[in-house]
Amino acid sequence: MAFKKIVVGYDGSEYSKNALKKAIELAKCTEGEIHIVGVIKPIEFGVIDYITPEEIEEYEKEEETKEEKFLKEAMNIVNESGLQASYKILEGDPSEQIMTYADEVKADLIVVGHRGLGGFKRLLLGSTSSEVVKYSNQSVLVVK
Repeated sequence: MAFKKIVVGYDGSEYSKNALKKAIELAKCTEGEIHIVGVIKPIEFGVIDYITPEEIEEYEKEEETKEEKFLKEAMNIVNESGLQASYKILEGDPSEQIMTYADEVKADLIVVGHRGLGGFKRLLLGSTSSEVVKYSNQSVLVVK
């Protein structure tokens, strides 16, 4: 199967950079499109009672600026490889947002970085990559 539409979850970490590099390799082989996604996690409801609306707005602006910086960095990596890509900033649970976006663009593959959580910690917390592997409608490549 040729992967023509590839969605990459990107957060600026080394794991996500490795995932992006692997997606570039695959896209070159298949003449595929790369869609880079960054996700802003909203403030937890329990915390909202203790902070002002202005602080929430400031947090959201800072997070959006940070994601924009990360995604521009990712775009530079793709452009240096000679390929083109698109990017989008989403808000919500990272795994859910990545999967929903992949469905919307009719992606063939989702590429995410591996998160280094140990066994017991992973059972308690889970991770974006494991959630995407479990529930995605697309094939998923987890890159270490």
